[in-house]
Formats: sequence, C-alpha cells, structure tokens
Amino acid sequence: MTVVLHPLSGRPDATAFHLETGRLCVLASRHRHACVVVCREGVADLLDEHPSTEPVQLGVTVKFPDGWEANHAVLAHLAEHRVRYRPQP
Repeated sequence: MTVVLHPLSGRPDATAFHLETGRLCVLASRHRHACVVVCREGVADLLDEHPSTEPVQLGVTVKFPDGWEANHAVLAHLAEHRVRYRPQP
C-alpha cells in the first residue's frame, strides 16, 4: 500500500510545475495493491482559480493531456471513494 500527498495539497497556488500530468501519473501509479491519496479540502477550487497562461496554438495537436483537466478528472474519480477526516473536539 502506498500513501501519497496530492501535489497541490498545501500549495497556495497552482503552478505549471505542479500541474504537470507526469506528477499526477507518478502519484497514482507507484503502488502494487492500494493507493491512499491524502488531499486537503479546496484543491478543486485552487484549480479553478488557476489562470491559463499558456498561449493557444491553433492547428497544433496536444501531445500530452492538460494538467488542469487531468487533475480535475482524478479528483472527480477519487470523490467516489472519499473519506472525510473530522477531528473530534
């Protein structure tokens, strides 16, 4: 079993470095039997606040999945298995 911290968890912003799909791929693929992803509340909101700074190039095929879109897809999939932590007073 592998316990991983989501690359955007604990970040005040989402940078191109942290949105690289390779980081997310490594995070989700380095286990053999189980993978527990630890993530703080609000990462989806952080992604939505991330400004798109990449220039749009018409007629150019995208070689890799978009990191913003990939992060949202992974978060949506993980939401089906979410276990919320609620500290006891």
